[in-house]
Amino acid sequence: MMQRAHSLPLASKIVFMDITSSCDSENRAITFLLTPCEAGAVPLAVFITSERQADYETSFNLLKQAVGENLFGGQHYPKVFITDDSLAEQNAIKSTFPESGSKLCLFHVAQAVWRWLW
Repeated sequence: MMQRAHSLPLASKIVFMDITSSCDSENRAITFLLTPCEAGAVPLAVFITSERQADYETSFNLLKQAVGENLFGGQHYPKVFITDDSLAEQNAIKSTFPESGSKLCLFHVAQAVWRWLW
């Protein structure tokens, strides 16, 4: 169960937000929140939404309700979210978890530069 993953040591420190876009004819996205551990990346949550800020905020608020006191190791927010360059994601993080920082994923930065070069 993903609720147990919230008690992992790094769940209160770092969360990777990874999105797979355009998964169906309605352009919904599958969003994974992951935290690192000895076994690799462990899922903290999975959302199926459109890629709008309001949808991410709703998903984060539902996560807060579902996990409760143990959310992000009992801290209720991670220190840092690692995201791609999506304003909807970053704004939703700022509004829902104002104590958390947000950093860009190096893979997505390099991917954007490569696309720009081509």
